[in-house]
Amino acid sequence: MRGGRKNLKRAVEEEFFTLQKGQSIMQVLDLRGSNIIQVRDAKGETSLAIFPAKFQKSMWIKTGIFVVVDDSGREEATESGRKVGCVVTQVLYYDQVRVLQKSPEW
Repeated sequence: MRGGRKNLKRAVEEEFFTLQKGQSIMQVLDLRGSNIIQVRDAKGETSLAIFPAKFQKSMWIKTGIFVVVDDSGREEATESGRKVGCVVTQVLYYDQVRVLQKSPEW
């Protein structure tokens, strides 16, 4: 019954992480309430992202941490007038950030 959360925690504990197509690393700027957060990408552009409900009781986020977001529909969202254009797929912890900063994906 709780296999989903166990597998979610196991996936988070992996040190080696590779970005897939449409994913990028962003920094959390502000918690807007409920499950909406404001994030900033490497270019300095800010956008709103959804923090899915499946993460809410197993992971905590605060301003300044790094997350992996799926921003494949970001341009479509801005063209259609929607404010939220990204979805958080993973929260990066301190050790994962240090390993990724040394890689070319950063």
